[in-house]
Amino acid sequence: MTLPFTRYYFLFIVVLHVSALHLNLRGEVFTKRSHISGLDNGQNLKYYTNISLGGSQFSASIDTGSSDLWVVGEVPDSKDTGVSTGVQYAIGSISGHIKTAPLTFLEFDVPDQAFIHVNASATYPEGRSLIGLGPNVGSNIHDALKKQPRGDTVLDRIFRQNLTTPNILTVLLSRSDRSTEQFPGEITVSDIIPGMENITDQPKLAVKTVPSSRSGNQHWQVLLDPDGIIGPDGQPIHFRTKVSSTKNTSQLTAIFDTGFTFNQVPRHISDAIYSRIPNATFDNNTANGPMWTLPCTTEVNTTIQFGNMSYPIHPLDINFSFTDSSNASDTSDNQTCFGAFQPITTGAAPDYDIILGMAFLRNAYLLINYGDYVDGANTKAQPYVQLLSTTDPTSAHLDFVNVRLGGTDTTGGQMLSASNPDNVDGIDTPFRRKKKTAKIIGAVIGTVFLVATGMIAYFVYKRWRKRRLVPASDFSTADMGSYRPLQHAAPAGEFRGVQGYHDGVTSTRDFNPEDLYAPVAPLHEENHSIVLPRYADTDPRNTR
Repeated sequence: MTLPFTRYYFLFIVVLHVSALHLNLRGEVFTKRSHISGLDNGQNLKYYTNISLGGSQFSASIDTGSSDLWVVGEVPDSKDTGVSTGVQYAIGSISGHIKTAPLTFLEFDVPDQAFIHVNASATYPEGRSLIGLGPNVGSNIHDALKKQPRGDTVLDRIFRQNLTTPNILTVLLSRSDRSTEQFPGEITVSDIIPGMENITDQPKLAVKTVPSSRSGNQHWQVLLDPDGIIGPDGQPIHFRTKVSSTKNTSQLTAIFDTGFTFNQVPRHISDAIYSRIPNATFDNNTANGPMWTLPCTTEVNTTIQFGNMSYPIHPLDINFSFTDSSNASDTSDNQTCFGAFQPITTGAAPDYDIILGMAFLRNAYLLINYGDYVDGANTKAQPYVQLLSTTDPTSAHLDFVNVRLGGTDTTGGQMLSASNPDNVDGIDTPFRRKKKTAKIIGAVIGTVFLVATGMIAYFVYKRWRKRRLVPASDFSTADMGSYRPLQHAAPAGEFRGVQGYHDGVTSTRDFNPEDLYAPVAPLHEENHSIVLPRYADTDPRNTR
């Protein structure tokens, strides 16, 4: 992901056995998958800490979305394995020789950690590094070294050397802006951040396993609740998963990835969040890739649900600005921000639907239990994820007012457009599907009516022609009983099956194709004691 440098320092916490070590964690610009190449000095864009490899210090980006360690620059006391490999990201790639060297990470020592040595370049300057925190099965190094233990990931090596400690990783990302919710960014291994112990009481979200034939695509991915994304109008955003193995098609598969700045979602979800916001525009040509742009002064609220728990997202993380950390205050509508739910294009047989990056993870403390995903594990345990919400909706609203509106709350007058969401490309709502089906039925009915009318005309003409061919000498008034003037009603059977006609009598009730469908019962969001600021909804369809 290509990300600009940032100025602020954050805090990582890592625990060895029962003691914790605090390290500096900084936000910086780095290129990987988030389409933010070319942006400088942005905030809330990347999180990294220091590692020691062969005695040299490297600034390592933390990435739960990949599984390999790589560094740029010379590493003293390193040994070349004679094997090369690389990592292909959504944007860009790295490659180099696989080497081994002594590693110190959060005071855990690994004598011969495998890593990819990347030559320095303008894109990857000396001293840069990335530490992958994903499952071992997703490691290209591990695969290139034919799955030998020496090719295991950093955390696998640590867990195998410390068999009495829990195989858990936790990450808490900070927000670098002028909000009131200031807390240090922290990472821990085998322990919980003090004061955050409630995370172990949260629902255990089972990690969804990909087919063995695609094990290299394994990530920390779990299922959302059915229709588990709540839009700005407080209503669930309806969607259907593209992951064929998911039994309940209303559940999306989500990956947790600290390497993505923006959340990656199907286009119809980003449209459902942003398309009805006044002056919002979908732009295919931003420096960050295709995404929605909108006025920075517009507050947008969205919630994601896992395990019957709600995780509200801070409006500063939904309507994203690269200048929130600056001391300058621009509260004009002329300032443009970016929709942090960015459209993503998946393949024909995807293993996931969405990627939840930093824009979500700044709102939840993340715990990953590696279970038996550790190479050589003697016990079998299902890997799982737990989330503890860190965003209070009331405080988040006040933050937005202070940061974006100069302290004057004008959000009460913000309203969603009444435009028909039916017209937004990519949105496939029940209303739209019903309307499409009604049009098809109407076309079929029209065709049946025309065919029936044609048949009637044909038989009438045939009778008339036959009558005309009878010799005058044979014509008698006795045959008039077989002739029916056209103004008389047709036989009942001739209009059977044509809407508006029943047994030869014209119906007094107009045909309504909507009657063919039972109304869809609305889904209700769980009641909470705190009400999120919402747009006033002027769309009459949402009043049902």
